[in-house]
Amino acid sequence: MHKIKTWGSKQMAQVSRLDVLAPLFEVLDGGMILGALIGGALFFLLGALFGALNRGVAGALVGALSAGILGILVGGLIGNLFRSRQGQVQASLDLKEGSGEYGPHDTVSGYVVLSPTRSGRIQGGKVLLVCRGFYAHDEDEDEDSSEPRLVRNVQTYHVQELPVIPPGTVRRGSPVRYPFRCELPQPLLPTHHGFGCSVRWSLHVDLDNIDEASNLSSQEIFVRAVTPIGVGARPERVSTASAVGELVMALPRTTYAEGETLQGRLIVDPKDDFVARELRVLLLRVEHNPQGHDHVVYISGWNPDTGRFRGESRAEGQGTTYVWLEDEVDVAEEVGFAEGEKRLFDFKFHLPQQWRPTLHTEHGDVSWRVVATLARGNGRDLRVQQAITMHTGAPHIARVMASELSVGDAAGAE
Repeated sequence: MHKIKTWGSKQMAQVSRLDVLAPLFEVLDGGMILGALIGGALFFLLGALFGALNRGVAGALVGALSAGILGILVGGLIGNLFRSRQGQVQASLDLKEGSGEYGPHDTVSGYVVLSPTRSGRIQGGKVLLVCRGFYAHDEDEDEDSSEPRLVRNVQTYHVQELPVIPPGTVRRGSPVRYPFRCELPQPLLPTHHGFGCSVRWSLHVDLDNIDEASNLSSQEIFVRAVTPIGVGARPERVSTASAVGELVMALPRTTYAEGETLQGRLIVDPKDDFVARELRVLLLRVEHNPQGHDHVVYISGWNPDTGRFRGESRAEGQGTTYVWLEDEVDVAEEVGFAEGEKRLFDFKFHLPQQWRPTLHTEHGDVSWRVVATLARGNGRDLRVQQAITMHTGAPHIARVMASELSVGDAAGAE
């Protein structure tokens, strides 16, 4: 019986694609139509044969018509046994928020749109809201191998099921829409598109007992990273000193939104005459995974199309750390300093918009740093660094949250 139903389902799928019969499949069950066609044809031939044997040509005509009508009725009733065959649909998601971006306490809502390409029954379905983390680290392949092996781990942080699609019959050419609504969980991990650490939120349509040919849908949504009002809004100064002088870096605040401009000032206070080979400021993104064979990869170039990067690996730290050079500014080159003559140098970065906010999880974290280096040709370099918090909220909101102090005010004490 199972083989018969399987064969019948395949035949109905082929017949339903015929332009002549397509309108019938929109209003009637496919099994009934196919059964009527097969029964009518079979009984028509048998009626014609037996009618011809008994009454000649006239008997063949009467027998064929009578038996054909009976065959249509009988075949339709038998074909109804295939009524439980599965429908074939294309599913899509229609979100009410066009951008697909959400913040804490937001509600994700929209519609599941089912566009049947073959009439039949569906057993129901659901929408899944899923949050997963993807973390990369290096492991030694074996004792004889000099090249590490990249290992990726997947962590599922959240799965929410919304059973919004009831069982029923779908008709080809008659799309149906099912509304859904869910609140984002708290606490909320933000979307992060990194290499060593990545967090992604997505919506999925899952239909029960649907043919493998069905085209189901999934869609990524973006969850913004925000910071509490006032956090990182005050000016910060970091400094280091040696026998030749002091290097100070001043920032008006330490919290920024992607897409903003970060401005800062370097202050060099010489205690002796000397010449600096260069004065440079770096913007670094640091991905750390507690797993791995205790090394740091310093990356200076990255090709997102091929996934290849230029870098240098050093045996230091714990686990696996990727340090990405996001931007750099050559503030000065071959510059001389005189004892007691303090000098100021301004710099700025345009922060990238790539959904890579500051991130902290038990499986990995991402931080941002501004590093300033005063390199001397014949002496110890001076280096200072300041951690900053990057979020993916609206830049204009970040400016309202931040202090109104300018970079000059931050260095006003100088």
